[in-house]
Amino acid sequence: MTKLTLKTLLFATIAAFSPFSLSSTANAQMEYMAEAMQPAYLSRDLVVFAEGLNLDDTQEVIMEAMFDAYEDEFELGWATTQERLNRVAEEMREKPPANSLDTLEPVLNTLGDWLIEKRQLDQGLLENIQAILVSDQRALWPAFAQRLYREKHMNRGRLSGETVDLFLIARDCDLSPVAESTISDTLDEYGVALDIAMRNRDAILRGNPKKLFDNILSGNDKRDSSLGVDLVKARIEVRDLNDRYTEIIASELVPVDSENFRNRALKRGYTRIYRRTPAQRIIRQAAENPSYSPEISAQIYSIEGSYLQELASVNFQLLDLTRNYEPELQLHREQAGQVRKSGGTPQKLNDPTREIFKKREALGKEYIEMLRALLSAEQFLELDGSRRWIPRDEPTSVPTTAPAPGGGLNGLSTQSGTAPAIDPKGKGDKDSKPDNSGFGNKGKPGS
Repeated sequence: MTKLTLKTLLFATIAAFSPFSLSSTANAQMEYMAEAMQPAYLSRDLVVFAEGLNLDDTQEVIMEAMFDAYEDEFELGWATTQERLNRVAEEMREKPPANSLDTLEPVLNTLGDWLIEKRQLDQGLLENIQAILVSDQRALWPAFAQRLYREKHMNRGRLSGETVDLFLIARDCDLSPVAESTISDTLDEYGVALDIAMRNRDAILRGNPKKLFDNILSGNDKRDSSLGVDLVKARIEVRDLNDRYTEIIASELVPVDSENFRNRALKRGYTRIYRRTPAQRIIRQAAENPSYSPEISAQIYSIEGSYLQELASVNFQLLDLTRNYEPELQLHREQAGQVRKSGGTPQKLNDPTREIFKKREALGKEYIEMLRALLSAEQFLELDGSRRWIPRDEPTSVPTTAPAPGGGLNGLSTQSGTAPAIDPKGKGDKDSKPDNSGFGNKGKPGS
């Protein structure tokens, strides 16, 4: 038998998780391996604690000493665990185990003991820091603990909208002191609700390490079918809280701030839907071009306004479909692994958003053609990214003598500086400011 080392033992342990790697829940259990090898709090977190709790210089010095002690205890504990694993490897080298489960049992027991010890270290650090706080600082602790948990665990979200932190959205909006005060109580309420929902989700996601290890050792790779359902429900709860409080907070702000807040939250939570489309970018680029005549610019604004109105309608449809489809997809992935292990073939899940995204792409092409018709060939080709919109069989070289500004590709021209009036589909005008949030008056998420 090849000589066993700590590294080979750990690889064997990771391999033992492979029967469980058929679902996102099981993949999350692999966090135990990463958790065992690194401390929960690092020296860079000192600034977060100091600023979040308004520590004075003396308290910062004390806390720095606490962090040093915590890191020393972690390193000692992990080194002791490694030594214990090395002894296991040596014993196995001298007396090879009869099967893989005999190899895993002492390894998993060792890791399980260390995880318990490490969590006690983590909790001890937080308790020690609380002990040096004065009354005003202790009052800050609940909100600070919520913030700390959000920052360290927000990335566990899988659904669109699940990883949004509305505190960061509010910060990035650069609100006035009055506006910040207006939404302060609502944000606090949101923070408490989100913290409860996230901890509930993570408890389901991570499960019980002892039970997981026992299942591996017993060869039981079947999971309670309700676990996947419970996890998806917990994810939906986190996402819906973000969506619901996005609307509540936006409703408390003045219109300009409200639109800014909502749009930022949507772009952060539903990036695939609300990031700028290629058509948006090039039309906006044309609208900001100062070289066009006022008449041409007015018509570009009209094209943009009409496009954004139709885009908002399509995006709302995508939002509604995404919020219903993604949980179904997560649950399907949870169950697909067990179907494959049973020798079956999971059914393919149809993505209802695919056709709508194609519809949105076609809408963009339609409005780009309107823009091409309004501008000369030279003007259009000067726009960044314009060549992607020109058919391959159409020449893209710019004529030596360009048509007069405003001359179009479809026979449109501007004579005597007067541009033909274009009212795309009878919608939009220069002064219109369409709601591009995707909600319009059709509804609000989480309502």
